[in-house]
This record gives sequence, structure tokens and C-alpha cells, in this order.
Amino acid sequence: MSLEEHISKCIEDKGIALTVVSRRTEIPYMALYDSLRNKSKKREIKGKELVKLCKFLDIDSREFEDKELEVK
Repeated sequence: MSLEEHISKCIEDKGIALTVVSRRTEIPYMALYDSLRNKSKKREIKGKELVKLCKFLDIDSREFEDKELEVK
């Protein structure tokens, strides 16, 4: 699951409208939409956006670590 898919799922699981996320995080709605819902755009979440989203959703950004990059 990609970072964007994981964030989108977190938002859906919490039942929060994307417009609310946009207003509270001050991330433009279309940027969120293109990253999280618009499959044809495939826009990646920016670093500052990730920080704001994690704070808003009350989740730890380490949840999104790529498990393939971990040292074994």
C-alpha cells in the first residue's frame, strides 16, 4: 500500500470529509484530492503536507515507513 493510499484509508476509516481535512490542515483541497483520490494524477504527498496530515489525524509518521528499507 502506498503512502497516499494509507493516508486515504486513515481518513476514510475516521469518516472525515476531504473538505474538512483541507480546511483544518490548510492544504489546498485539489492537492489533497489529486494525491489521495485522483488515480489518474498520481500526485505524491509533500513532506510538509505529510506532517500536517499526521498531526491532524493523530498518527505517527513512522507508520508509513517502507519496510523494504529496514536494516535486517
